[in-house]
Amino acid sequence: MARALSKYKVELERMGLTQLDVYRYPSHDEIRVKTPEGVVLIKLPSHREAMSLEEFRDYVAKELKKAKESKKK
Repeated sequence: MARALSKYKVELERMGLTQLDVYRYPSHDEIRVKTPEGVVLIKLPSHREAMSLEEFRDYVAKELKKAKESKKK
């Protein structure tokens, strides 16, 4: 199973992020990533393996944008 999920970690690295932790819950995953600005916890809408790489990348980008905007306020 680790190999199937490693593609999501690689995708985060392509985005310039470092995956720190993954928290698995019965209905979703939460990932903690290191960005140049700091550490962000992202709650995914489902488990990573239920999302395509494109959906995963788009969702993470959207959540990072939200996190940046909330820090500015």
